[in-house]
Amino acid sequence: MAVEIIAVGVAVLVGALVKSITGMGLPPIAIPVLALFVGPQDAVVIITLSTIVTNTYLAWTYRDAAKEVPHLPTMLVAGSIGAPIGVYALANVDANTVGVIIAVTVIAYILVTWRRPDLKLSESTARWAAAPVGFAGGVLQGATGLSSVILASYIHALGLSPRAFVFMISTLFQVFAVVQAAGFVVAGMYTPDVIAASLVAAAAATAVLVFGTRRLAVRVSPALFNRLVMGVLAFSAVKMLYDAVRALI
Repeated sequence: MAVEIIAVGVAVLVGALVKSITGMGLPPIAIPVLALFVGPQDAVVIITLSTIVTNTYLAWTYRDAAKEVPHLPTMLVAGSIGAPIGVYALANVDANTVGVIIAVTVIAYILVTWRRPDLKLSESTARWAAAPVGFAGGVLQGATGLSSVILASYIHALGLSPRAFVFMISTLFQVFAVVQAAGFVVAGMYTPDVIAASLVAAAAATAVLVFGTRRLAVRVSPALFNRLVMGVLAFSAVKMLYDAVRALI
């Protein structure tokens, strides 16, 4: 049991450290490890509180970049509609097929970006895609807690500054996670053990996030920031593919 607790603790702390720099990374890193010990459903529920608290802190810290962020209200509304659908899917539907499609799409985006680092969405395309991307992100957040794979791909393609990137993705994560948590409450998925684990994970993640934001994020160049974002996206996509393949075996 001690080894299991250490493994989960390390996953939460590493995820929070990555998140303090890029605005994402906590669920993709922590959920797979946590799922080994408590199951995927409880893992998603437990990490939700950490998602709410850490993203509230980041959105507030980077609020000065709000004026640089396009299409955020549209994505928030669409994602808030999608998140309850994702919660229903978590409890009732096998989402492996959807996960594979999204993972392949994200990997293709990473490869294209690698070949064309100057690639950027046009204003018309960004505006047209905001609602469907927000909706899909909300569904994915509710079902898996890993909406970063689709949201970050879109936001990265907008060509925002690192501060604007973190503000936009943190705000989306925070709102979607609040809707997600409400759905979990209605579905009766917050047991006393899950609540206790959620509080411990949230406290640890927040402490590391505050340290990383104040000590590390300010030292990261835009080029390194871009590579870190691509790394988190790749990790998330591979994790989705792995889950789908394992479910078929």
